[in-house]
Amino acid sequence: TVCFPVHVNMGDDRPINGSMHPVNYEKPHDVSFDKDNTLMRTRITKGWGEEARDGSTVTLRFTVSAPGDNGEELVYDSDKTMPSGVKFTVGQNFHAEVLDRGVLTLTPGTVANVICIDAQQGYDEVLNLRMPNLPESATKTIKERRHEELMAHEPHMMQDKEVEFWQEAAKWKPPESMTRWHLRIDSVTPGVIPVYMTWPEERLGWSNQQKNFGNELLKHGQPARAARRFKKAMLDLEIPTEWGTEERVIKRNHLRLALHLNIALSGIKSDRWDDAIWHATKALETDKNNVKALFRRGMAHLRKPQHANGLAAALEDLRKAQQLDPSNAEVKRLLAEAKEKQKEYDRSQMNMFSKALEAATY
Repeated sequence: TVCFPVHVNMGDDRPINGSMHPVNYEKPHDVSFDKDNTLMRTRITKGWGEEARDGSTVTLRFTVSAPGDNGEELVYDSDKTMPSGVKFTVGQNFHAEVLDRGVLTLTPGTVANVICIDAQQGYDEVLNLRMPNLPESATKTIKERRHEELMAHEPHMMQDKEVEFWQEAAKWKPPESMTRWHLRIDSVTPGVIPVYMTWPEERLGWSNQQKNFGNELLKHGQPARAARRFKKAMLDLEIPTEWGTEERVIKRNHLRLALHLNIALSGIKSDRWDDAIWHATKALETDKNNVKALFRRGMAHLRKPQHANGLAAALEDLRKAQQLDPSNAEVKRLLAEAKEKQKEYDRSQMNMFSKALEAATY
């Protein structure tokens, strides 16, 4: 039986459930786009041949398992529903992101496990596959191991680093889901290596293709995954290239601006407010009068919880957006909401001042 080799620190071979037995693997490594340990892959058997990359067509078989109250439980087996294998193009599909990221650099014949602790990345729209929540027994085990790690922590010599460590530790929460994806790669076609692209039009076309699929992900209600696709498009766009003509440079700049705006929108739709603010700001560095960027940054400032000066920043952005586009209904609506919040804040401050004044009088 293959156990879950990864849990709290993603590098431990103890099973989540006592009924699952550990085996010796290669060291797990992070294959998530954000490098946040949400997708940890371990290669069990090495294959041979073409490596899977963006643009590759991959055929594979896989199972999904999750810890249950009575041991490891099978969630899905592709052989039962798709006996000829699951086939998709890397970077251009609506299968689970754990599959899309999990197959990268793998070759035919490879067998690998990917531990996924993000239910969204485990959602497969094509197969209608959703990840189960962790049972209480597994959650309890994860909390206990996290506590063991913190107790074994050796203090940093620099006090600010120690403070930073414990601040991050205080933010930690156990994952709501944890699944093991057992992948068996059948075939791989050649993919795209962006760094090898030498023609500017080819690079522009490739980044536009990724942007367009990111837009499709947004339409399908997957904003976090869309943001990662937009960021990948931007990374590939920024690879040093001899752009040649001014027209191509303008095309590149327009595409970069569109990607910043799309990432800001994705951030708003996925409650990633800092992401939205940062990318809207980058868009405004290119075009200071961009109404979409002002609107999206204003919304992120307004919606971000416990955001110091967020209301003031939102009002500033939205007022400027309204000046630039007086007929924009969305801007009008959000500006009115921000003004109402300002009135509520002013009333609360006045009440506090009045109470303080009454107390001082007595």
